[in-house]
Amino acid sequence: MNAEERLSPDQALREIDRVDRHVRRSARGVAHLFLILGLCSMVFWPAVTLGRGVVAGLAGAGWVVLTIASCVYWARMLVRDRYVMLINGRVSVAYILTTLLAFAFVSVVLPEARGPGWIAALVAVSVLAGAPLVYAAWRIREKR
Repeated sequence: MNAEERLSPDQALREIDRVDRHVRRSARGVAHLFLILGLCSMVFWPAVTLGRGVVAGLAGAGWVVLTIASCVYWARMLVRDRYVMLINGRVSVAYILTTLLAFAFVSVVLPEARGPGWIAALVAVSVLAGAPLVYAAWRIREKR
């Protein structure tokens, strides 16, 4: 719409509704992105740690591709929702911290001889690593 055009009240309400739908649609896309990234990070740590050879390599390569794709999606997103941007900052910090925790657990704490207890601990740490993104997806879908 052109800013110089005079809108009737009905046209203005339709335009507001159209813009609102567009913003909500972009917020849902970000929620889907957060959900996919969160679930994939929950699978990534056990796959890389417990998998050997091809499995670990595919998990690492998949993570690189997913990271690049999510960065491209985020950069190309045409609408920036205020709530999404607010939650993105907080979730990014929480995700970085939980990912560092998972990395430290795998690198320092997890022994080479892994029994069922250690594997359960690895799964718990992996779920914790992806939890901020899944939580963000849930909050965005609930709000938008």
